[in-house]
Amino acid sequence: MYRIIVADDHKMVAEAVSTLIKTVPVDGSLIGEVVSVVFTLEDTRKACQEHQPDILLVDMAMPDGNGIDFIPELQALCPTMKIAVLTYYSEASIVRLALNNGARGYFLKACNAQELVQGLKQVGEGEVYVCEEAMMTLRRKNNAETLTNREKEILRLIVEGFSTKEIAVKLYLSFETVHSYMKNIRQKLGVSNTASIVREAIRQQLI
Repeated sequence: MYRIIVADDHKMVAEAVSTLIKTVPVDGSLIGEVVSVVFTLEDTRKACQEHQPDILLVDMAMPDGNGIDFIPELQALCPTMKIAVLTYYSEASIVRLALNNGARGYFLKACNAQELVQGLKQVGEGEVYVCEEAMMTLRRKNNAETLTNREKEILRLIVEGFSTKEIAVKLYLSFETVHSYMKNIRQKLGVSNTASIVREAIRQQLI
């Protein structure tokens, strides 16, 4: 069983997560015990030094600092400890920053109980686990980076409000060709319609 510290400035969230870890089994067994629940990064530092846990689950936005920025320091304090981030933020850039800083897990507070404990188990086993919703965001971002120059040009025109027919006329392309480009754009952004293309383009700052 893994020794786990839960750090979150929202006491209700921290206590709820702690309860899940202590009560929700994976493959018929609990993954570990919660040795401490803390609410600030300063208390997190002290708890890690005192308990030398196997896993730290830390909120990104703490009252005395950013949990992601704090990862290298905590890792230096407890070199064998695996650190996982718990947050509301699913932006690809934040997920990447957490992983680049040394996080072994990334969980959204919206993920279900089973995914959380299963993911923490995998983190404890030495794997890197990113929850499903955050992973989908990463995939969309990676796909968006493969947009061709022509697809980016059409994407810009879509966001500006041009119709498929208007784009075809403006770019001297056939309607069918523009329609094909738009299909590729939808697939790469992981969306199903034009309105979603616009929302995703703005969200990912693709234009």
